Amino acid sequence: MPALEGLIESGEATAQQRAIINKAVQVADVFRFKLFNADAQMVLISDELGKPLEPGAKSDHNGNAQKVLETGNAIIQLNDGTQKQNRPDLYVEAYVPVVSETGAAIGVVEVYVDQTPVSNLFRSNFLELAIALGFVVLASFGVPFAAYIIKMRQQVKTGEKVKLLSSRDQLTGLYNRATFFQKAEEARQLGHLDLKRAAVIFVDLDNLKAINDSFGHKAGDEFLRHVGNAISGLLTADDLAARLGGDEFIILTADRSRIEISELIENLRQTVSLPVRIDGMALTGHLSVGVHVGGHPELTLKDRMHKADIALYQAKLLGRNTWVLFTPELEEKIARRQFVEESIVGGFANDRFEVHYQPLIEQADRRVVGFEALLRLKDGDGNFIPPSEFIPIAEDAGEITKIGTWVLEQAIKTAVTWPERFFVSVNISARQFEDGDLVETVQRLLEASTLAPRRLELEVTENTLIESEEEITDQLVGLSKVGVSLAMDDFGTGYSSLGYLWKYDFHKLKVDRSFIKSLSDKDDKSRHVLDTIISLGHRLEMRVTVEGIETEAQVDALSTLSCDQFQGFYYGVPMPARDLAPFFLEKPNSGLADGILRLEPVKKSSG
Repeated sequence: MPALEGLIESGEATAQQRAIINKAVQVADVFRFKLFNADAQMVLISDELGKPLEPGAKSDHNGNAQKVLETGNAIIQLNDGTQKQNRPDLYVEAYVPVVSETGAAIGVVEVYVDQTPVSNLFRSNFLELAIALGFVVLASFGVPFAAYIIKMRQQVKTGEKVKLLSSRDQLTGLYNRATFFQKAEEARQLGHLDLKRAAVIFVDLDNLKAINDSFGHKAGDEFLRHVGNAISGLLTADDLAARLGGDEFIILTADRSRIEISELIENLRQTVSLPVRIDGMALTGHLSVGVHVGGHPELTLKDRMHKADIALYQAKLLGRNTWVLFTPELEEKIARRQFVEESIVGGFANDRFEVHYQPLIEQADRRVVGFEALLRLKDGDGNFIPPSEFIPIAEDAGEITKIGTWVLEQAIKTAVTWPERFFVSVNISARQFEDGDLVETVQRLLEASTLAPRRLELEVTENTLIESEEEITDQLVGLSKVGVSLAMDDFGTGYSSLGYLWKYDFHKLKVDRSFIKSLSDKDDKSRHVLDTIISLGHRLEMRVTVEGIETEAQVDALSTLSCDQFQGFYYGVPMPARDLAPFFLEKPNSGLADGILRLEPVKKSSG
C-alpha cells in the first residue's frame, strides 16, 4: 500500500488508501479490519474511515496486538457471534504483523472474516481462507505470503474446533443436513442401520413465525434451541437427529417398536410444550410430526423422508399440534390434494374457473325468479373438480378471497344483462370477511356495473357466523345498508341458528338439503321440523328457500308447506350463463312448462 508508514503513524487514509481499504474488505468475506501502530495502539477502523476514534479506543485489543509485535506470530481466533450485535454467527478474527520493505514490524492489522457458510469453507480444510486472507494482507500490507500460510497451518487446535463446528447446526448443536446424510450412510454401510426397520420422524415447530413476529428473532432462536435440547435429551446411541433448516428437524431411529416410536414422539411433544422463559416472558410452542416406518426394502433414505414429509403435511392439515403415521392411502390423498391445489393456483392463468348458475323457483307461480352463482373448476384435462373438494383447499391455500371477489364480479356483470325481475345469489366465504373490506368491494362492483343492490343476494353459512362472528358483525350491517339481500345458507346444520336469526338482518333462510332427503321417510318428523322452520322464518319476516329438490315426490311433499322458493336438480342443474336464455322466455312452445324449464335430475352435488 502506498505510504503505509504514514497511514499507521497518523491513522488518516488518503483517497488512494481508502480505495484500497474498501476493496480489501470485499475479499474473502472480510467485513471489517483494524490497524494498530508499532506501540500496539489502534489508529484506524475500516468501517469508520474519516471519523475520529472514540476516547479510549486506542487501547482496544492492545494485548493481542502487542503479543503479535513481540513474537512476530499471527493470532487467529474462531468466534461465535450469535450473541453479539453486528456480527455473523461464525467469524474468524486474525491479528497479523505488518512489515516494512526492510522486514521490520511497523504495526498489526486485525482482520474479521465472516465464516457463517462454513460448509464451503471446510470442504477445503480451511486452506482457502488462509489463501484468501493471505492475499488480502499481502496485497494491502506487504505480509509475505508464504510466511502467512505457515502461520495458518500452525493453528491446529483452531482447525479441529472448526471441523467439529462444520458438522453441527450452530444454533441447536444437532447435526446439520450434510452430516446427517453422511452419518446415516456410514451407519448403513457398517450394518448399524437397517432402513427397512428404521423410522424417519419429521418434526416441525408450529408457531415459530408467530414467535419471531411477536417477540423477535432472538426469542425464536431460543425456542429452536429448546426444541434441539428436547430432541437431544431423548436420543439413544442408535438414533440420529439433525436440524434440516428453519423450524424443521429430523430423527432417524434405527430399531424401535411402534409403541416406542409413539412414546418418543409423545415425550418430545410434551417436553417442547413446556414454557420457555426468554427475557422474562414465558413462551410455549407445539409440534407437528410426520412418521414413516418400514416400507419397501428398496426405498432410499430420501424416499422415506419424502413419505414422512407427506405425513407431516397431513398433520398440519389436521390443525397442527399432532402427529401422523404415513400410509399408502395417505400418499394418494395428499397427491390428489396437491394436484387440486396446483389447479387452483393456476386457475386464472389457465382459464379454468367458471361460474355456473342454478335457477331459483317461486313456489306460488312456479316461475324462475333468480339464479345462484356457483363456482366451478376444471383440471388440466378439462374435468370438473367437485366444489366440495376444491373450495376447502382454496381456503387453506389462501386463494379463496381472490377467487370469491372474482365470482362476485362475474355474477354481477352477468346479472346486469338479465331482465330486471331476476336476481343473482352469491356465496360468501368466511375468509372474504377477514380483510374487513367486503362492504367496500361489493359497493364498488355494484356501482361499476349499475346493477341495483336489491338484485344481489349474498349467502352466508351458519358456520361462518359461528367461527368469525366478531369479524363480520359490522360488515353484515354495512351490507344491509348498501341494499343487498342477506341469506343464511345451510340453515339447520349449525348450533346457534335461532340466536343469529334476530341478531342480524337476514332477509332469507335457505334450508339445508338434508331435510329434503328425509321427507320420504314413513314418519312425519322431518316434515314437521321443516314446517316449523318455514313458519319461524315467516314470523321473523324472512323468505324461505328449500334446497336440494330432485324428485317430483319431494315437490308433492312440499306443496302443502308454505315455503317461498325451490331450488334443485328437478328445476335445473347449474349451467353456464350462455345456457340460461330459455329461462327468460315465457312464450308457449318455447321449451318451458309452467314458466320454467325442467331438466332431468343429475346425481351429483348441486352446491
